[in-house]
Amino acid sequence: MSNCPHCDKRLRFTDWRPNCPSCGVNLMFYGFEERFYEDAKRSELSMAGMRVGSKRMKAGLAGSLWAKVRLCICFVPLASLLLPWGSLQAQLPFAAQKWQAGILGLANIFTGNLDVVPYLQSMWGGQFGNLFRMGILLLGATVLAALLGLLVLLFSLFSFLKLQRMSTAVVVTSLLGMLVSAGGLVLGILLQRASGTLANPLFTGTLGFGAPLSFVMFACTATANLILRKRGIQVEFAEGDEERAAIYIRVKAGEIKLEDLPYPVVETAATRELEAAIEKEIGGEQA
Repeated sequence: MSNCPHCDKRLRFTDWRPNCPSCGVNLMFYGFEERFYEDAKRSELSMAGMRVGSKRMKAGLAGSLWAKVRLCICFVPLASLLLPWGSLQAQLPFAAQKWQAGILGLANIFTGNLDVVPYLQSMWGGQFGNLFRMGILLLGATVLAALLGLLVLLFSLFSFLKLQRMSTAVVVTSLLGMLVSAGGLVLGILLQRASGTLANPLFTGTLGFGAPLSFVMFACTATANLILRKRGIQVEFAEGDEERAAIYIRVKAGEIKLEDLPYPVVETAATRELEAAIEKEIGGEQA
């Protein structure tokens, strides 16, 4: 059961008529005008909030030249790992193995060749330890670079959430990727030197060209996002929408009540034109 909105009398099951048995007010239409204007204000504010959010999202993804550049190159650090940083080979009779420090080599290890991990661990020390240590460290650097490349891709795709914060995250992640790529190049050189020093035809290590390429690709994403962070993106909103969106945030936080706001909440040229048209039509009908 409920109470009458006017006199607060408790209504019973037998009070089926549209009017309150105590004060006689129409229960269906009481406060209709207030509710109507409240819904109209809420609609005005919420729709403006959606339009502002949508425009900011589109601008964050491709709202300027550098935003488009950032979106186009966000995958290149990860793609650069298709070119191996180096490789470690074991030419054993009936058990030849080759481990490439790149995405394809890592995929081969982690998707069905995990039995090589104990073997590589066993080769960490011993006669061929220096060669295998450089090779294993190079594989680890490639894994770290792949994770950083994936983060660059994700941060770039979700940059519309917080443009400045996400751009900073991409810059920092890309700088770390550059550092890891430089370290990978050093490890590749040490791997090749260890192979030359060992001079064993059964176990060899070679240097690839993937690390310099990854370094350049990470540098590209760092540069694009740094420029984008400094320049920002200018977003153009319809008149009054940004103000309405700010008011709607305060309404949802409980700082402002809808009944305390005027209607329309924010006056613009469009609302003034509409009000003038309504006044003209009402005036014409009365005449």
